[in-house]
Amino acid sequence: MDMVDGRSENRFRVTMRRCYPVLLAALAFAISGCATTVGRGQTALRDGRYAEAASNFETALKEHPERTDALVGLGIARYGQGVYDDAVAHLSQAVRQDPKRADAQLYLGLSYLQRSDEGSAAEHLRAFRDLTKSGRVTTQVDDALQLMRTERRLSPTSRHFIATSLESAMKSEQALQDARPVYAPWPRYDYYGGLYGPSFWGWR
Repeated sequence: MDMVDGRSENRFRVTMRRCYPVLLAALAFAISGCATTVGRGQTALRDGRYAEAASNFETALKEHPERTDALVGLGIARYGQGVYDDAVAHLSQAVRQDPKRADAQLYLGLSYLQRSDEGSAAEHLRAFRDLTKSGRVTTQVDDALQLMRTERRLSPTSRHFIATSLESAMKSEQALQDARPVYAPWPRYDYYGGLYGPSFWGWR
């Protein structure tokens, strides 16, 4: 009886060893599939194809509802589509999961701004300002907050101006950050011969 049990155990071990690579491959495929879906969503988002981006992010979230990057992407896509209630819902969840996501804080603030909720907008724009290390963006946010304080009720023109200027500043700094690896191998010197310091912007 013990010999039979031993043989069964050995067969089980052999079977598991054979199945293990298959299980790993299936897991890797599932993970890469989700990553590819999010990647397609991010590409569509950068190109301004908001409906396509939203569809990809929704697919990723069905498989992995906790993915913060997919939540942020879906929130930004909804913002681009002008569906501000949905944008607030998705971005609020993303901020709860990761309060230090600068892009989530920015677009959550802008979504509240477009809903004429200046108080909530200011709260998240301040959080966004504190997360960036770019002096130019910080100044831009401070100017926007000052305008929001001085106008008793923002006009649609003022809301549009604030939103577009902050979004443009964020995209400009992101483009600069993305370009830095191209020049990273080459030392850069300032006018006085000193090496430039490390990257000063802090996007995530």
